[in-house]
Amino acid sequence: MRTLDSGTGPGVYDERSVGWFCAYTPIEVIAAAGLSPVRLFGAQGGTESADAILGTNMCPYVRACLEQGLDGSAPRAVVVAGCCDNLRRLYDAWSFYCEADLTYLFDVPRDSTPAALEQYRRAIEGLAGVLEEYTGEAITPGALIDAICERRDAEARLGLLSEAQAQPGSRLEAEAYMSEFVAEQAKPPAPSISPGDPDDETQEGRLAGPGRKPVLVTGNIIRPGRLLGVIDSCGGAAVSLDLCSVERFITGGAGSADPAPGADRGQLFAYLAETYLARNPCPRMLNSAERHERLIAGSRRLGARGVIIIPLMFCDPFLYDLPALERRLDEQGIPSLVLNSDYQDDSPGQVTTRVEAFMEMI
Repeated sequence: MRTLDSGTGPGVYDERSVGWFCAYTPIEVIAAAGLSPVRLFGAQGGTESADAILGTNMCPYVRACLEQGLDGSAPRAVVVAGCCDNLRRLYDAWSFYCEADLTYLFDVPRDSTPAALEQYRRAIEGLAGVLEEYTGEAITPGALIDAICERRDAEARLGLLSEAQAQPGSRLEAEAYMSEFVAEQAKPPAPSISPGDPDDETQEGRLAGPGRKPVLVTGNIIRPGRLLGVIDSCGGAAVSLDLCSVERFITGGAGSADPAPGADRGQLFAYLAETYLARNPCPRMLNSAERHERLIAGSRRLGARGVIIIPLMFCDPFLYDLPALERRLDEQGIPSLVLNSDYQDDSPGQVTTRVEAFMEMI
């Protein structure tokens, strides 16, 4: 049995911290085990050590996260969702090179058929068993329900922020909007700004100014303050950030029924499987047509004049999906702009020129 210490202060990874990487990670199970789920966003700056292991033609987010593991600034335990080949290679490298107490990989299905739901339920059950062995403590149905309720409360707060983002008077700059979601994932419990509070001076300083052109942004995980800052500075107003670190972090559980009273662990694992697979799908999922139609509907509903697509370099699922998405947007008469990201995005000059031209076009 392991004895895990309590927290050592905000922003410090203690022995109860568990890092995770993909939005399809059921963090409720981690919380129900008495642990603190913390999304890792990777080391800032260069990734020379990770590049020497993985090479440079690999997902830059994965390389940044491995760099964080190599330099010792990551939690002692990580859970890796095997959602793509890049994350699987991260698991391989982390297991071999990083001095971790726990490195666990679990599978996530690519659709939401009954067989896929059962596969995911079993994967969640397997994760629970590993965490119980790691902590020496059982995950009870009551702890699972508490964790599910806490997650739904957090998603309700973020949902209100998303609703406010659709309204010009309360819309945050894209960088500030994303930062609210990142804070919720990276260091819970996170401070939150109430959307649309005119008496909050900090909020007022982060509001998008009038006269900006509304755009919908979709893509992978990106750092705040880089490309989103360029969009803000070029006169864009992000009405929606369909990113896996922003709005796709919200599962399908916000509007669903509560878990059945007296549900056992198996039923709660099934509930989580259904909830996670009901979310707005990312390009790794097979139902790409559904995703495209959701983006088109969202663009029209929110009054976006165009769609800015930000895929990470070497993200095969997104890059394979990109031509079909661009074609579908073109068929619907929705202008689009693709900005490939290396995750650091330290040289925004050329990007600024392209975004300025796009804003003039729309």
